[in-house]
Formats: sequence, C-alpha cells, structure tokens
Amino acid sequence: MNLFIESIEGGTYVAGIGNQSMEQVLRDEYRDSNNFKSLSEIKEQLSGQQFDKVYLKQNTPYDEMCGSYDSNQKLLLELEWR
Repeated sequence: MNLFIESIEGGTYVAGIGNQSMEQVLRDEYRDSNNFKSLSEIKEQLSGQQFDKVYLKQNTPYDEMCGSYDSNQKLLLELEWR
C-alpha cells in the first residue's frame, strides 16, 4: 500500500491510501475533515503504519506562467517517511 498526499490551496493537504491512487481518503481524527494543516499532522495520525512508498503531489504554476496549460500535469515527489 502507498500513501498519497496532495498539497492544495491555502496550505492544506489531503491524503489517501491505495496502490496506484487515493483509493481510501483519510480524515482528520480531530476535526473529522478530509484535510490536514501539515505533513506532521498526517504523520502523527498514521504513526506505526508502514507504507511501500509515500508520494507528495504539488500543483506548480511554472508551466502556466510559461504558456503551457496542461492542468493534469502535477509535480510528484517521493518522500522519505519514517
């Protein structure tokens, strides 16, 4: 199982678990919402769980500024998760 984290506007994150994508979206245990304020908050909620890989997706305005409008292309980083 992999952990997928996506950075969204306003400095918040959504996270989900799955093999290829966010098949099961996580909810914040305190506010019962599906967004988190930091990566540390996600890590705290998932302490003790093991993942094959952890990915962070980020929207980048760089392509849009250069005239490319492919909104499906996102920066995908593999994170070290301990």
